[in-house]
Amino acid sequence: MGRKKVCRLYSHDEQVKAAKHIAFEMQHFRTYAVLKNNNDLRTVSPAASQAVGYTLLLHLRVLMDFFFSEAEQDDFHVDHFRSQPGFTAAFPPSIHERTQHTAEVSRYLNKLLAHFTAIRWEERLPAWDYYDEYAPVIADLTTRFEAALRGEVRTAYDAGYRQWLHHSPTVNVR
Repeated sequence: MGRKKVCRLYSHDEQVKAAKHIAFEMQHFRTYAVLKNNNDLRTVSPAASQAVGYTLLLHLRVLMDFFFSEAEQDDFHVDHFRSQPGFTAAFPPSIHERTQHTAEVSRYLNKLLAHFTAIRWEERLPAWDYYDEYAPVIADLTTRFEAALRGEVRTAYDAGYRQWLHHSPTVNVR
């Protein structure tokens, strides 16, 4: 018997707080997406380049779950913002429907980055380019998500984004 998914409901104030935190993930995703393709970084330090790649995958995993998974327990998901006025019209569910492929990519990222399990040696894990196809998808969803935010939630998001952008001012992408 499968476990029943229980999802927490969030108040407006909690959505405002969550907006600031999802800004962290989105800003870092963009930063590491730019740095991953930086040839100078690869030349100066292959280890740092690899670390950037793994960090990008970590933020990709968080954002894939945010956009494509179903929230369980205290997970915060994009659908929690649907109570905000105009959000669903600007960010309809049809633009981020979970597919078997998104579920598979998320599963591999979860096993590769967050858990030390036998899948690492029992299955052949995909190469980097397998995950690369989702970077533009997440980048587009991030831009559309930002455009859908309004009021206090948008203000909190922008403040959070600026806070983290301050830590990497040389990579100003948005």
